[in-house]
Amino acid sequence: MPSPNKTLTYLTWLGIIAATTTLAVYAYLGFFSRYMADDYCLLVNLQSGDVFTASWNKYLFSSNRFSNLFVLGFWELFPHNIAFVPAVHVVLWVGGLYWLHAELNKLFDLKLKFPVLFLSAEILALFSFFTAPNIFQILYWRPGQVSYLTPLVFFTLAAAWLVSLVRREKASIPLAFLFAFLAFFIGGLSETLGALHIAALSLAISGVFFFDKSPRRRPALILLTALLVGASVALLAMLSSPANAMRINPENPTPTPLQVILRALGYALLFLWVSVRTLPIPIIALLAISVLLSYLIFAERQKGRLDSRFAWVFLLVPLAAYALIFASFAPSAYGQSYPVERVRFPAHFILTVALTALGICGGYVLSYVKLPAFARYVVTVSAALALLYPFWMMRQPLATYEFRRLFALRWDEREAMIYDFKAEGELDITIPALDGHEGTKELDVRPFFWVNQCAAQYYGVHSITAISVEEEDVHYYFSE
Repeated sequence: MPSPNKTLTYLTWLGIIAATTTLAVYAYLGFFSRYMADDYCLLVNLQSGDVFTASWNKYLFSSNRFSNLFVLGFWELFPHNIAFVPAVHVVLWVGGLYWLHAELNKLFDLKLKFPVLFLSAEILALFSFFTAPNIFQILYWRPGQVSYLTPLVFFTLAAAWLVSLVRREKASIPLAFLFAFLAFFIGGLSETLGALHIAALSLAISGVFFFDKSPRRRPALILLTALLVGASVALLAMLSSPANAMRINPENPTPTPLQVILRALGYALLFLWVSVRTLPIPIIALLAISVLLSYLIFAERQKGRLDSRFAWVFLLVPLAAYALIFASFAPSAYGQSYPVERVRFPAHFILTVALTALGICGGYVLSYVKLPAFARYVVTVSAALALLYPFWMMRQPLATYEFRRLFALRWDEREAMIYDFKAEGELDITIPALDGHEGTKELDVRPFFWVNQCAAQYYGVHSITAISVEEEDVHYYFSE
């Protein structure tokens, strides 16, 4: 059998190949993304004036999320951006997670090599996508993407930069203002992520304040506090938006703070219970990968005695995860409903991080146990099998390939019809309907339906009517 270091290297590269392949499939399917539902309305907002005026009007009259149009406006600078932005998010998120892990590796002198750090970044992103209840609305549908995935990507990059600055003991007033602005902008993308960021930053500040006595303590507190201030101001701004009146049912009284807390606590418990019941195999696979690889990493290292206080980690990690999930569900609790599928995506990421952390800690503790000589062979084979699981995960996105390919083809041909009718002077247009997907609305037979109205404004016509087409008549409208 190869040396322990070579064995670990082979295993991590096996995991990287498996995870990269499946993440590439998720990214590739993004090229079949097209505008649906709220996409049209957001594009109309951008067409209504400059992005600052459009964002202000949106904040006043339709939505409290004041940063979204700036992100969408940036993407709209690039032709056909709806198709490649999902892949950009996958690359940026994995890259940001790797950067964060690399900086933490340097900060705590963990001496982990590139393959381990990169694999850990990919595993976090991959399992978050795989366990998401509606990956379509998170990765491929622009309104869900910009509200629940984009802020996670941005905050990951900001966290990595912060750790890099703290590690080098760099903090200044200009940097503090910049970090406050970044947190304000990110917080304005979604109240769900805004509440989550405030909770995460509060935990981080508490940890640094009480436990870090090194020279890095001051720069860490400065930058973390700046982020917390920016995130808090963003959440207050969203709570103060006049548009909130449109999103809350006036027939239901505004809940008290105690009611919001109790609901969010219950929602968080329900989420964890449902996740354990419905996702046993991904949870077991994630724990197996984390435990077995961390055991192989730590088993070969020289270590002192295991500190008995380390057992507290197995209590603190679940408590911290529960607190963060509670925070992310609080805005939904205020709105008096259990979080819908796309809103639960940050909670799935938190759960993935918590399970990975518990697995790593479990492997670390296991490395202190004196096992029989053959145990290392068993662990190695088991780890190799566990690292093949991402290949199996590929079945989930691949199952949607044919539907998404055909939808994109027909959508493109239908859009060409709209432009042809418009060029001929026809402004009340009738086109074939397409099926909605994963709870996302498509154009309707009613020209006054809100999606149809936004689409008509986007294309610059009076009205659009989408009629159902029998399967035997599809070839009259589409090439496939």
